[in-house]
Amino acid sequence: MRGIVRCVENEAKIPSGTVAFLGMLSFRMPTKSSHQTSVQLMQQLRRNISSLAAQPATDQPVLSAYVDLRKPMEEILAEWQAWTIRARQSWSAAQRVLFDEAKEQVVMAMRQEWPAGTQSVAIFARAGDHPLLLTLPFEASWEMRFEASNRPVIFPLVQMRDRFHRFLLVIATAEKSWIREVALGSVVQETVIARSEPADRDGRTMTREHMHHWQAEESRRMVRELVQVIGAMMTQRGLNHIVLAGHPRQIVPIKEHLPANLLPRVVAERFHAPNGHDDSALMEESLAAFVEAEQKESRATVERLHEQIRRQGLALVGMHSCRDAMLAGAVSQLVIAEELPHQDREELTRMAVMHDLPIEVCENDELLLSHGGVGCLLRYRQEYD
Repeated sequence: MRGIVRCVENEAKIPSGTVAFLGMLSFRMPTKSSHQTSVQLMQQLRRNISSLAAQPATDQPVLSAYVDLRKPMEEILAEWQAWTIRARQSWSAAQRVLFDEAKEQVVMAMRQEWPAGTQSVAIFARAGDHPLLLTLPFEASWEMRFEASNRPVIFPLVQMRDRFHRFLLVIATAEKSWIREVALGSVVQETVIARSEPADRDGRTMTREHMHHWQAEESRRMVRELVQVIGAMMTQRGLNHIVLAGHPRQIVPIKEHLPANLLPRVVAERFHAPNGHDDSALMEESLAAFVEAEQKESRATVERLHEQIRRQGLALVGMHSCRDAMLAGAVSQLVIAEELPHQDREELTRMAVMHDLPIEVCENDELLLSHGGVGCLLRYRQEYD
């Protein structure tokens, strides 16, 4: 699950004049420039979401396709064909011509050969006076969904960015440890710390006591170096979460030596040592642990919102109140329920993206749903006439 994002232009597949942002995930081993690549990955996604949010609403249909590439292509195309037949009928005769052009662009994008590990792709296409083609592959999955509207559907992308952000995964064994920066489900940076060989003793055999002493000292060295690398990567990359994986004999010393400011950043531990050949199962477990930690943080944000509402503090609930507060620049964070009606959810998400606000998505929160499924934390208390 290693990948980077790079911009690619393909004149043979993009109609002339089309606004195109093609973010391609490709397999690559980490290099010295991986830090720049990691930052670029998140910046690229942020720019693409902002570009989509800024697209004008026109009478020319935008087709938004969130495709699960784990399914067979024949099944994907069958679902797409069945959906387009139904969706096409809701547009006028002139709009259907543009619908069909955009439809063909999406099909060409679906049929591309994707790099190994790519699990999903988001495709946005519009023909006409404001042409658009955006293709974003990911090494994380989502449910298949298609939509035709006057603007791109961006909520699933925002949810992806929130759910699969960046964290540090530390896999520790007795002989070797890996420190991996994971972004959007892909390893974009890896540092390896390995146990060194005993120093040459001019052909003399090391006694059991000397061997035991050397092994203990080497283990302490590996822990010190590991903690140093963790601290440097957390600071330089701006990461906020750590997932520890491996045998308890290796994880416990790491936690004991982590500085006080980093210990609370450990959001999950997985006592599962890799087999030395395939650690994909461990990667999946670590991603699941990170998602679970993100969901806990989401619930904490919702609790903070409820607390402020009960105190009549720095929070608001309701569609109109939150929209007005965002327009006034008073919002510090938007909180929306996944069950919010689609049109309202897209409108609020677009506004939050345009105002560069963090978005927290929650599920099955009865109190928030009773207030229309949306709330926001405020930077300052609003005064009303």
